[in-house]
Amino acid sequence: MENTYVVKIGSSVLLTRRNKLDEYRIAQIAQQIASLMEAGIGVVLVISGAVACGSNFVDLKKSDKVLRQEAAGIGQVLLTSTFNTIFKNNNLQIAQILLTKKDIESENLFEVLNNYLKAGYVPFINENDVVDLNSFSGNDFLGAEIATLLKTKEFFILSTMKGSSYGIGGGEAKQQVTYHLGKIGIKTRLLNGKVKNILLNTIL
Repeated sequence: MENTYVVKIGSSVLLTRRNKLDEYRIAQIAQQIASLMEAGIGVVLVISGAVACGSNFVDLKKSDKVLRQEAAGIGQVLLTSTFNTIFKNNNLQIAQILLTKKDIESENLFEVLNNYLKAGYVPFINENDVVDLNSFSGNDFLGAEIATLLKTKEFFILSTMKGSSYGIGGGEAKQQVTYHLGKIGIKTRLLNGKVKNILLNTIL
């Protein structure tokens, strides 16, 4: 899709060491997206961090699938409410979409995303971990699926490469995504999400 970018933001960018949402960092991201949209560029966000956010409320062990799903349900609310507040402060409206693997095959998903972008909304996507934990093997792969669906020219991953102890991504996943997207003509860019204005400086 012309002038549209899919941006996956890792939990290591969004969270503090205590798994609290970094509102300062999120505000910086919102400001960049507002500037991009003013320049006529559409942005689709793929967000990680629901399980990590919820881990402050659930006695979580990484190997316990049910507890991770419970944490995801709590954490997703925190993610959405925080992003919604901060993005509204930048005159942006997010539109939450929670997906499982089978939803990618829905004929309506492309139309919904396209309509949101045309209306000036920011699609705010995460895996629906509460009902189907890790069906995409991580949000790097989910983001790649969305980039493929929308036929974007580039796919951006904002990360620190240190990762979160609650995530399942990492360097190997990013290498696989880069390889598979490259075969269909989509370039993957791995950026340090904690560098100020990294998206603006890369895209504009």
